[in-house]
Amino acid sequence: MIAVLSVGDISLSPATTIRVLLGQSSDFQANFVIWQLRFPRLLAALITGSTLALAGLLLQTLTQNALADSSILGINAGASLGAVTLMVVAGMIGTHYTSGQLSLAVLVGALVSCTLVMLVNRQQNAIRILLGGVALTAVMNGFILLIELQLNQFDFSQALIWLSGSFWNTNLTFLTWHFWLAVGLGLATGLTIPLLTGLTLGPGMAEGIGVNVKMAQRVLMALAIGLTTIAVSVGGAISFVGLMAPNIAKRFVGLRMRWLVPLSWIMGMLIMVIAEFIATNVLGKMSLPVGLVVAMITMPYFIFQLFSQRTTLNRGTH
Repeated sequence: MIAVLSVGDISLSPATTIRVLLGQSSDFQANFVIWQLRFPRLLAALITGSTLALAGLLLQTLTQNALADSSILGINAGASLGAVTLMVVAGMIGTHYTSGQLSLAVLVGALVSCTLVMLVNRQQNAIRILLGGVALTAVMNGFILLIELQLNQFDFSQALIWLSGSFWNTNLTFLTWHFWLAVGLGLATGLTIPLLTGLTLGPGMAEGIGVNVKMAQRVLMALAIGLTTIAVSVGGAISFVGLMAPNIAKRFVGLRMRWLVPLSWIMGMLIMVIAEFIATNVLGKMSLPVGLVVAMITMPYFIFQLFSQRTTLNRGTH
């Protein structure tokens, strides 16, 4: 975090950065660079990383599938479709959408895509839900492309920024509102640790120890959708954080949910902070979309996980 705030076109020493954060610096340039330019992006990275990681952990527990993630199951694509639809509707009627309207459109899109995935997965099959999510993502992306072709140049640029995974709105009021929403849903996720622990045993065992499985699934899915909505509202279509963070955390603490939930949360933020640092510094004065950087650093791990799970499933069938 200190590196993200210190390194850039205008380099600051870590000591200067810490003094600014503590309110003990009178250097106007340092204060402006940190509070106006870099801190909002860092806050956006922390929000998206933490919410995507927790959403991924919830979805993996619900589906009993280590490859589940809001981006793979089509929830991100549905949320993005909702956002792009709002952009084109606002352009057609000649009005400008607000941040609240955008968040609502993202939520509606996420709910629609999640409902479709759950309908596909009525048989609770891990491979079926994965394939259904991939197919739904392809369909949603097709609709997004069709909508993009109808946009004017300005709206097309806005949609492209959104879909590439960028922190499109770094207004501190907007980010503060989403930060507190993320904190609230994060604390709510912490309260569901007993439910998550029960579901790791499987639906049958969970019912045997007194867990209301259907109610638990509804609560956890609602939390996953809410967390994904916050992430997509702040960072656009950023993929694979929810896949990578929980799986890395599992390698340290296994399936002990009282440790897995907070460690996944930390890992998600760490991935996004590293991606933000690379995106803003690797090409000098030109910044990369942070979503592109996340995909580049997480895709190899996704492929590794895919083949690992395939090997495990093949062993199970034999």
